[in-house]
Amino acid sequence: MEQSGMITNNKVLPIAGIGTENLSIELTTRCTNECSHCFARAGRIDSPELSFDTAQGIIAEGFRIGYRHLHLTGGEPLLWPHLFGLLDGAASLGYEMLFINTNGTLLTPDTARRLAGFGERLHLSISLQGPEQIHDRFRGPGSFQKATQGARNSLDAALSVFIFATVGKSLVAVLPRFAEYVFTELPGVKGLTLIQLIRVAGRSVSEGFKPLANGTDDAHGLDRELLAPEDFVGMVRSAALLNLYGYPVTVLENPLATVAADLMEMPWLPPEPMLYRNGKIVVMADRSITLAHSSRETYGAYAPGALSAVLMSEDYARAVSPDTVTCPYCRFRSACAEKGMVRPSEWFRDRDGSAPYCKRVLRLIA
Repeated sequence: MEQSGMITNNKVLPIAGIGTENLSIELTTRCTNECSHCFARAGRIDSPELSFDTAQGIIAEGFRIGYRHLHLTGGEPLLWPHLFGLLDGAASLGYEMLFINTNGTLLTPDTARRLAGFGERLHLSISLQGPEQIHDRFRGPGSFQKATQGARNSLDAALSVFIFATVGKSLVAVLPRFAEYVFTELPGVKGLTLIQLIRVAGRSVSEGFKPLANGTDDAHGLDRELLAPEDFVGMVRSAALLNLYGYPVTVLENPLATVAADLMEMPWLPPEPMLYRNGKIVVMADRSITLAHSSRETYGAYAPGALSAVLMSEDYARAVSPDTVTCPYCRFRSACAEKGMVRPSEWFRDRDGSAPYCKRVLRLIA
């Protein structure tokens, strides 16, 4: 019997349900910024990046098994010397959507015009950490002006631009004012996407990572910026109200935000899928395969055929399946299930193991 995603009679059959999911590739870990919270660079000594041949193989295999959306990230993908060649290849294969994460500092008018040549299928997310003072504190002096100029160059070239903001405590208090800046000073931006700041677990020196001080597995000591439950609620409240007043704001891959907004009777926040979900896969610059860019849990190294093998493995199925240990006994299970939240929040949201982060957030609201 033929199975989707397997090679049968020399023919690769597509895997059902991944046509609208992203095939994500971290092209390089090199970057023009030095972000203290970066999970791509956290603790690294080396700067791995994919070869052009490997990246070509990944997108070709991804297309054969059913992916139609390609997500390219880094590091800074505009530093990767083969970016436009890979985009040409993806367009020729027939990818329907091309999405690039960038810090914006290398988006010159010429680069923006070249990207615009890929038409409406190409979208950019440009990272702003918040207002200039917050942004430059996290990403380096002068980086805010470079990033916003890159955004303006992209908008002038008629590119589809989203602003991505990593939200720590510093940004929560000024989030409404920052959103006002984004949509008034960068007219034409499609939306503001909020990403909850997390801590990244360290890895061993043998894996090419720096040793971490004081026995901690946090590469940058960002505890003071992590969102406690009350901070998360404040972010959700602001995001919901911003949508009510016409500013399109989402909270990336965090359905807890939608559940929280509903419980506060502020149902204006667009729904988002879970971080770990069926069909999602990321190939990192060191060729390791993960469920999310921020994850340190790998499913082996990429080689031809690995995408299908991982997606159809028992380990992958367990990782994306509904929880059967905690959620069935939680008082909020119905509210969460309605919004597609089928597992507790990931352990790294605030590193407090007293109870699942989601339960502490929702208890606070209730």
